[in-house]
Amino acid sequence: MKGYAGKLLRVNLTTGAIGSVELKPEVARKYLGGRGLAARILFDEVPAGADPLGPENKVVIGAGPLANSKIPGSTRYIVCTKSPLTGGWGDAHAAGALGPMIKKAGFDAIIIEGSSPKPVYIYVNNGSAEIRDASHLWSMETGACRDQIITETNPGAEVAAIGIAGENLVPYACVISEYNRAAGRSGTGAVLGAKKVKAVAFYGEAQLEMADPEKVDRIRKQMILDINNSPACQGFRTNGTANGVAPHNALGMYPAYNFKEGVSDNIDLVSGETMTRTILAKREACPNCPVFCRRIVKVDSGPYASDSRYGGPEFETIGSLGTCVGIYDLAAITKANELCNKFGVDTINVGLSIAWAMECYEKGILTKEDTGGLDLTWGNVDTVLYLIEAIAKRQGLGELLGKGLKVASEIVGKGSDAFAMQVKNQAFPVHMPRGKIGQGLSFATSNRGACHCQGTHDTNMEAGKIMPDIGFDEKFKGLSRLTKEHKAELEKLAQDMRGWQDSLIACRFVSWDYGPTTPATFAELLNALTGWDVTPKELMEIGERIFNLCRMFNVREGMNRKDDTLPARCGESLPRGATAGSVITKEDLNRLLDEYYELRGWDNNGIPTPEKLRSLGL
Repeated sequence: MKGYAGKLLRVNLTTGAIGSVELKPEVARKYLGGRGLAARILFDEVPAGADPLGPENKVVIGAGPLANSKIPGSTRYIVCTKSPLTGGWGDAHAAGALGPMIKKAGFDAIIIEGSSPKPVYIYVNNGSAEIRDASHLWSMETGACRDQIITETNPGAEVAAIGIAGENLVPYACVISEYNRAAGRSGTGAVLGAKKVKAVAFYGEAQLEMADPEKVDRIRKQMILDINNSPACQGFRTNGTANGVAPHNALGMYPAYNFKEGVSDNIDLVSGETMTRTILAKREACPNCPVFCRRIVKVDSGPYASDSRYGGPEFETIGSLGTCVGIYDLAAITKANELCNKFGVDTINVGLSIAWAMECYEKGILTKEDTGGLDLTWGNVDTVLYLIEAIAKRQGLGELLGKGLKVASEIVGKGSDAFAMQVKNQAFPVHMPRGKIGQGLSFATSNRGACHCQGTHDTNMEAGKIMPDIGFDEKFKGLSRLTKEHKAELEKLAQDMRGWQDSLIACRFVSWDYGPTTPATFAELLNALTGWDVTPKELMEIGERIFNLCRMFNVREGMNRKDDTLPARCGESLPRGATAGSVITKEDLNRLLDEYYELRGWDNNGIPTPEKLRSLGL
């Protein structure tokens, strides 16, 4: 099957059985790969009510049809499972060299099932696989684990590993590849830890068979030209994702002090421009990508000296482990980022959990007696660094904070849920719903909990970006980020678009609405790879199918309208800045949900109707 490896690897840790099955062409056409294929597998094979940390749960690690094509932005991989954090659909993405290597190793995805009685790692090598003992790797940091596995396998292998947070079953533990590529959200690392899987390594030399390789090459060359001429991509190249820190602050919507504020007077201390000027050592890129968005920074002296291999902090981490906890020191934030990557824990959930605890401390809800003597005043770097390790090891206050914000605030009570910035127990990314109303709706309705990757940013429409061939028509052009008008339709379209983007898998930074590559180009590219005749309209239908399938995964676990919420803080005006006065009250959200559900063809409780499911072939 052109454009695909055509095989799925299945590894049963309970029995030790390893085998492969054909990826049927009709399944590939209907779900593409990545998130879509994983959703079909997990919905079919993980029973309702399964314990996320039990042997009935499964993990799918996969690539998409773009992987191994040498197309810019084609290097992402995805890890999908039933989330121990939310109890529902879970997925996490990362970029780098591992996505292409999955296909080079001979498979489109690996399905990991059952559980091992002892630590193991899985080695996938040129169309075959084996389960190896990992007792000597257990308790290793992610980087050391990667180095050792490469020594034991192949110098060209790529490794996805968990750290001690995954071993300790922290519900938001993640998977790390290449030291600093984090598949961060949903607690995928905890599920692997429960299965006693320390890592999965891939090596292969297979070439991708394409229907029209000359056309693929022509598209690739044009994409490179377009990317090099794209102002957005140039910004990512110059200052990384942190290029957005100062502009968001200028709009009054870069969160500080647990989302109490959207403006920091000293934002220049932690901006992307400052990182570039002071601690940037090197820019790195994924294979075949001209963007070079990854930061390698150098902090080799002082109290926060760190290992540069673990990378520089991204936009999200500068907020979650910087401004949201009151830290305005790039060296300290870099150290916090390093610890999270070493221990294998999501920087967003860690930072927002600590920020919530600091606000509880400020309000007297938590005292030193509750914290084990820790001083949780804003900006206390030593406390933040201590708590990262305590969360990973589930020690002291770290045990509470590692449970996720919804659970922690229910345990503590005293009204602390009002400022626990989470949806479905997944912590907010550092985007301000009060400043991006549509994104607030997307946070509430995302299948994996609060998520900035399954919708669009209202600022894109405000800047005039539209794409009529997939429904983003003239009514969205220039639409204010603060209006509630048309936002239900906007996010419905965006979530459907992300469904197929996350299944190809296509990097956000080269794809419209971030970058220059249009849906029409992706359809053309997919057809050149596979020999199909997909249109942009069909891509949107595929994306809608995938989004609804993930929604039904959650419905089967008891989720509905009651779970599509936002914390009370979103209904409070910010004290100053360009976003002050903009709110999403509970009544606002209910009106948006009514409109959104109707557009989706769901009932008033947020459940897809049988008619809708039939229309999508589900």
